[in-house]
Amino acid sequence: MVQYGSRSGKAKAYAYIDPKTGEKKMKIEGEKYDLRGVPRHHLLHGPMAPLKRYIKNMIIEQMVKCLPHKIPDDQLIIPVRELARVFDLWIEAEDEPEMKRLAGQLKDPICMTLQEDDAWLWRFMWFLEQLDMSKMKLTKADKYYFRGKSFNSEYIK
Repeated sequence: MVQYGSRSGKAKAYAYIDPKTGEKKMKIEGEKYDLRGVPRHHLLHGPMAPLKRYIKNMIIEQMVKCLPHKIPDDQLIIPVRELARVFDLWIEAEDEPEMKRLAGQLKDPICMTLQEDDAWLWRFMWFLEQLDMSKMKLTKADKYYFRGKSFNSEYIK
């Protein structure tokens, strides 16, 4: 039994393996749904904190500095234009200003790399084709918890 931040403050929670899916889940006292995964905030904000800072400060912010120019979205090839469209949805849906800024900083370098480097584009497209999108959809439980993560709930259908 652990304590987990819930809509009503701290709540008792316990982890278990779902016998149907084999996923680790967490039952949180007083919540409508079980949470997929077992987020461990002591790891995320402890030993993993430098990794999160590195990704944010070094990778994302350095990528922006490498851009020679920005290509307008309407001049992108169709697969990259679609990625840019989804980035724009993500940026618009973010309520947290820092996350909105970071999503915006990711868009242009990723789109420009895929626009200009066909080998990366084809690998990325191949990777996406391998995904079973039925397994990537947000469940009712995911949507329930996602609403508490500073993301505009109007975009969560």
